[in-house]
Amino acid sequence: MKQLCMVVFLFCGSPYSWAEEVPALVSGQIVQLKKLSRDINNVRASIVTSGPSVFQDKNLVLAQQKRFKQFTDALNRYPQVNDSVVITAREAYFALQKALKAELNRANEQLKQLGDVQARMKVLQQNFDQYPVPKPMKPPFDIEAVTNWVKQASAARTVGEHNLKELNAIAPLAYLPNNPGVPQSGSAFDADDLKRMQHNAVRMQQMVQENYHFMSDNLSNQLQQKLEQVTDRWQEDPQGEKKWMFLKADQVAQSKQLFNDSRALAQSYINLAQALNQNHSKATAALARINQAEKTYQNNAKLALNASRLPEVVSDDDDMMKYAKEILDTPRYGFGQHGSIILTTNAIIERESKSSEIDIDKVEVVGRDLKMSGTETTWTYQWQEFKFATPLKEADGSWYIWWITAKKYASGSSITPIGEWVAGQSTRGNPILPSNF
Repeated sequence: MKQLCMVVFLFCGSPYSWAEEVPALVSGQIVQLKKLSRDINNVRASIVTSGPSVFQDKNLVLAQQKRFKQFTDALNRYPQVNDSVVITAREAYFALQKALKAELNRANEQLKQLGDVQARMKVLQQNFDQYPVPKPMKPPFDIEAVTNWVKQASAARTVGEHNLKELNAIAPLAYLPNNPGVPQSGSAFDADDLKRMQHNAVRMQQMVQENYHFMSDNLSNQLQQKLEQVTDRWQEDPQGEKKWMFLKADQVAQSKQLFNDSRALAQSYINLAQALNQNHSKATAALARINQAEKTYQNNAKLALNASRLPEVVSDDDDMMKYAKEILDTPRYGFGQHGSIILTTNAIIERESKSSEIDIDKVEVVGRDLKMSGTETTWTYQWQEFKFATPLKEADGSWYIWWITAKKYASGSSITPIGEWVAGQSTRGNPILPSNF
């Protein structure tokens, strides 16, 4: 920073020659000199000699130079150097001169320590912008993501510490008068900007720690919830009536999803803790429990599959068996290869239902009422039905028990197949081993 300087004005002495007699002061001059002394003393008293010196501002230095010259010019109008009033004014004048020099030296010393304050603060602001605190990550996350997060968080914390140290060094020395503009629009950094940046530097360090604890606590809570689920669900007897909980596709998919999600949470916890050299024994124990729960589920699924059986035979009626086989062999149903046919109803039963449809062909508004008219068509459905079960082979070679309702309609709508046995509701049940047919 370029040193500031102040022009020193020397008292120029009397405009009179030594041979001439200097006239005595008149009352008006005495009044003026006393006021001059007060003004000089007031200026000296206004000089703040602690904290950042205002003399760091060259415009304020020029203002003081101008004011000091005014005092010099005023004193030079009074050659009565032996008059007590003049002596008092001269003493005040030289005291001010000394104070101004001292304060200017103090300002220059501060500027020497500070360097280019605006440039320094610009760099600090760039540090804030370039190394923001990373937001908390949402689990699950792998070791690479954690490593990147820790790297960014470490950089942000380092910037916070460095910037705060720099700002704290600048704060007691730099004269930064407040201005209405903002640095982003080209205005100089001021005292408010410095305070804001100090707050940001402290907040950066706090946020790094807060975000870590947020992720850690969030992982811990979610992991605890998952642990409760994997240990509480699927506790039924795999060989009992609820064996389907270990066999049905939706249950198997849910279990796989739960175990995978739980394992990912535990591993995320471990990744985060390891990256920060924190204790991860809780997560490691949770991961072991999750793996054991999954192994138990898989063992129970094997037991359930071994216990899966076709239903008891309710009837061996030849006609129903014939009709059931015809349905299974009908290509449009795509049942494919099947195993034994088990009749689950003991006889063919008769059923009947009605269905109506209204075709609106006219709509009109009469007063506040909306009137519609059209044609209502009613269909009467009459049919015979029975039910059976059979194992069907899937594309992957596995077998599943299917529960099928066979129907033969005697009447119905225009699209109802009449007079032939067709497949009604067909539901896939539990898987079954061929050895258990």
